[in-house]
Amino acid sequence: MITNLLKLVCKINGLLHNKKFQYSQQLEGNSEYMNFGEKMWWGYKYFFNPVEKAEQGKNIEKYFREQDLRFILPEGFEETSKLCFTAGGDILASHHIRTDNTSKLWDDAEDFLFEADICCANLETPVVPSVAASFVPKSILKAPALNNSPEVFDLIYKDGKGINFFSTANNHCLDMGESGLLETLEFLDKKGCKHVGTASSKQQRDDIPIIEKNGIRIAFLSYTFSVNGKVVPQGKDYLVNYLRLNRPDCDISLIEKQINIAKTEKNADMIIACIHWSLEFEAYPIQNVIDMGHRLADLGIDVIVGNHPHGVQPMEKYAFHDPFSGLQKQGLIIYALGDLISCHEHIPNSRLNNLLRLNISKGKISGKELTIISDIKIRPMYVYSKMEGERCVDFRLINFNKLIKEIEKNNNYMNFNEAEIKELKRLDVLMHKLLHVEIM
Repeated sequence: MITNLLKLVCKINGLLHNKKFQYSQQLEGNSEYMNFGEKMWWGYKYFFNPVEKAEQGKNIEKYFREQDLRFILPEGFEETSKLCFTAGGDILASHHIRTDNTSKLWDDAEDFLFEADICCANLETPVVPSVAASFVPKSILKAPALNNSPEVFDLIYKDGKGINFFSTANNHCLDMGESGLLETLEFLDKKGCKHVGTASSKQQRDDIPIIEKNGIRIAFLSYTFSVNGKVVPQGKDYLVNYLRLNRPDCDISLIEKQINIAKTEKNADMIIACIHWSLEFEAYPIQNVIDMGHRLADLGIDVIVGNHPHGVQPMEKYAFHDPFSGLQKQGLIIYALGDLISCHEHIPNSRLNNLLRLNISKGKISGKELTIISDIKIRPMYVYSKMEGERCVDFRLINFNKLIKEIEKNNNYMNFNEAEIKELKRLDVLMHKLLHVEIM
């Protein structure tokens, strides 16, 4: 009853502001969490109308449409080694995702995602074995208190053969409180998983993780713009790298400090940062977020893997002057890969996500050592859930490009109905509007 009333209020509010709400809005207020008006707008996007148009007057759609995302080795570059880095988006918790309905979860993804030197994703939920798993509540008036089960985590980690590096700074990291955050870190450590973004001490926070493969040292950083209104315990800001990154006045001195640690103390060849930012259920980042991405790259971050919007957002090749090598470099800013593992029944756009695959090359140019991105590929995926009544009986990721091609050949091998096929074709149009990169 309350949920239906809230939906009605959200719909009326959306209809009253229909023209305005077709576009992204900078509604990142001064409060630590959304005020009532922001929640109503969030509810309108969630239940009725995900935003697919960028902020007005900023030329954002044109800016991304003109992106050339090809990465080519510069003339005179002598490659000495390389590695493959892959990434997926947000991993959430849902009562629809279980061990008994995920036997084909990775069939269309594992060759692209897992056959890499480093495979990364954002663990957007605590994993606290001492507490029962918990999922998204029916009411939108309070933030979800997520907690995933160890069994579902094992489907993702696959004893180190699946995703083997996790960012943990996100708006749900404190859902189970300080004790849940610490138990999650303990759980990951016992599994042998490398992670970054939350920490049990200041020393651990600043001990920037490095993964070395084929003689290439990659440093990982992770930050979140929100903790869903939770209060970080006084004197324990090390628990989560929490910075208001959506706001233009955000102090990013912590990021600058950790970049310096990675480069000068840890001798990192390249820095990859996993950033939780932007606005949910929107296809484009707001201008504040784009500007923040440029600020971070200019500090020396080579690759930004963004997430949080529960949908795909564009990518940008960004030229910057590396403050450490003194060389010009081509960085990559991914504003959102989308949800890797989730089940948002109300939001078709959240069923589309991207897998990222980068080749990273190390070598010399004009006698100077340089580590750069040498190739990028994307595989769009569709989050599929077959329902029998209220119960999901088959949950998996489907190669979206392959699915669309087969549907165009009248090979409906997943038995979608006419309405679902129409929706798939709409998502295909949206994907090609947002992405201008080689698709596999």
